[in-house]
Amino acid sequence: MATALAETTRGGWQASAEEAARRLAGITAAGALLGVLVGGVGGRLAMMLLARLNPHLTGLTSDDGFTMGQFTVVNTLQLLLTGLQFGLLGVAFYALLRALMIGPRWFQVLTIGGGPAIVVGAGIVHPDGLDFTLLGSPWLGIALFMAIPGLYAALLTVLAERWIGPDGWFARAPLAHALLPLALWLPLAPVLPALGLLWLARQAVRRLPAGAAVLAHPSLPWVARLGLIAIFVVALVNLVQDASALT
Repeated sequence: MATALAETTRGGWQASAEEAARRLAGITAAGALLGVLVGGVGGRLAMMLLARLNPHLTGLTSDDGFTMGQFTVVNTLQLLLTGLQFGLLGVAFYALLRALMIGPRWFQVLTIGGGPAIVVGAGIVHPDGLDFTLLGSPWLGIALFMAIPGLYAALLTVLAERWIGPDGWFARAPLAHALLPLALWLPLAPVLPALGLLWLARQAVRRLPAGAAVLAHPSLPWVARLGLIAIFVVALVNLVQDASALT
């Protein structure tokens, strides 16, 4: 009986780990693609638009280290790589927080997109840098650089959930093929083990006699949601203050 129980437990761990790995790989593929397209290409297009509208800024170095009005292959590749890296960081947050989504699908997409737009916007917009103080109208720059993370996050929840669904490719493909996108985490190596440790901790608690009941308690996700709301409110206040200072 002990042997059978051990085999059942081992099989349960293996099945759970495979499901989690497939899910993370699917989200990683979607996040990396959108990071390059929305963050990299979208960021380049936003910069081009701002440069066209502000030709007097050509040659100045932006707060992010890019030369305004000069679009070289090296800088473009650097921006695409930066978009990929931020896309992967977005994957980590999405993988951790996706279980907190509530409401109809449109509401989930709206909140998932709105949250990063506010938080990232609050981190980017500041009244003492070159990117916004020298623009003819800072509102366009603020809107563009809030739209990029918001659009990325909204598209991520649509694309990722489709890819990791029961009928999605990542749920049906051979395991070795499905897990290939996880190789994209190599440049951000510490993040993937951290996600793995969090998953192991959750699985270990869930397998305790009272662990499943504790994790399933309805108050826990609401505490996390309230914490996120507090972060969004603080970020929104900072964003409004900085935007007011710029205008």
